[in-house]
Amino acid sequence: MRADAEGQTALRLRQGAQRAEKLDRAVPGRFVTGMERQEAQREAKACGVLASFDGGWDDAERVQVCFHPDAEFTAVWLEISWAAKFARVGHSDLLGSLMALGMDRSLFGDLMVEDGTAYLLAMPEAAKSLQDEWHEAGHTAIRVRLLDAPPQFTPPQGAQMRDTVASLRLDCVLAAGMSLSRARAAEIIRQGLVQRNHTPEERVDTLLEAGDLLSIRGFGRIRLTEIGGRTRKDRISIQLEVFKRERSS
Repeated sequence: MRADAEGQTALRLRQGAQRAEKLDRAVPGRFVTGMERQEAQREAKACGVLASFDGGWDDAERVQVCFHPDAEFTAVWLEISWAAKFARVGHSDLLGSLMALGMDRSLFGDLMVEDGTAYLLAMPEAAKSLQDEWHEAGHTAIRVRLLDAPPQFTPPQGAQMRDTVASLRLDCVLAAGMSLSRARAAEIIRQGLVQRNHTPEERVDTLLEAGDLLSIRGFGRIRLTEIGGRTRKDRISIQLEVFKRERSS
């Protein structure tokens, strides 16, 4: 099933790049993430066009691709609301109920959740169905509304933490940020669960730089915000912004 989905995604990307080259105009596509971005860029280069991406906010993991001479994005914003005074609806509740509708994940971007409201960037062909069919999340009634303009929201804020590491290797920083053993961090990396700046990274000894964003499937995200000097024990001082994934109760 997964291989079939990957094959369909690759075909959509190839056809999108070829159409943009043939028609000499923007050809917006669906949402992609990680390795699919790289595939889109390869297809664009092969066809002599550009590939641009937009997820509605900086650091979005899922982004709409557009093959073009001049980019044009077609995704629309949906507002999801509920009575926050009487119920708590989390990210996992919303995503679980969304996926239960049986719609292709490539039709949606990242979910942005605030108190009593969430925002979702979606392909136009999916927006109408969501307004008609998406009525509940976490046993709570929700209302889905199409917005005329991009919403004003606060991007996710992670927890700030300082630590020291033996080196700036990927496994060292991941272990520090997610409170894991270095061996466990290395295992997660080798399993292909880690992206560095939205690109899959399976080398445990990759050296990180300030500003790097790590996305760890099933755990959350880590941004290496600052690299300091060495301590008396010859360890490197670092500052991280950590976004741990919400766990369902």
